[in-house]
Amino acid sequence: MHIYTEDQVYGYQLTQEEIDFCQGRADFAALPGGDLTALRASGARFAKILYVDTDFPRLKKLRKDLADFEKVSEMSFSSNRYLEFNPPKVNKGTGLKKLCQELGYQLDETMAIGDSFNDLAMIKAAGTGVGVANVSPEMRADCDKITEKTFDQVAVAEAIGRWVLPDYE
Repeated sequence: MHIYTEDQVYGYQLTQEEIDFCQGRADFAALPGGDLTALRASGARFAKILYVDTDFPRLKKLRKDLADFEKVSEMSFSSNRYLEFNPPKVNKGTGLKKLCQELGYQLDETMAIGDSFNDLAMIKAAGTGVGVANVSPEMRADCDKITEKTFDQVAVAEAIGRWVLPDYE
C-alpha cells in the first residue's frame, strides 16, 4: 500500500520499484506492520491510499467485494495496478470543476486527457474528453476523442496540436 498524507507518503510491503516511485513524489517512510492506528492517532489527514496488485482482475474483484466502502470513499483504478481510495467526492472531475471556478472558465472550454479509470471523472466533466491510444478499453465509449499516441509517445502534444491549436505552426 501507498498511504498519502498531506506531506508524506508511507509504504507497506512495497517492492523497491514501488519505493522508488513513492520517493519521487514526497517524503517517504515505511509503515511498520501496516497498522494505520498510530498514523491516524497522530492527526495525519489522509489524502489517498493506493492498494497495489499487478493482477488487475484480482483488483477488480477486490473493488467489487468492497462495494459498500464506496459510501465513504471514492474508489478508482490507475495504471491497472492500483486500487485508489480517496475521500468522498474527491476525484479529478471535481478537481477540474473547482479549477474552472477558481480561474473563471467554463467546463465546456476545457480538454482533459487520460488513460485510466482515475481519469474518467475528469474526462466526463471536461468539454472535450480525450483518451490516449492506450486508454482502458472500457473507457473508450466515454471519450470524445482518442489520440494515436500514448502518453509515453507525446499524446498530450498530439491532442493540443490536433484539437486545440490545429492551425498553429
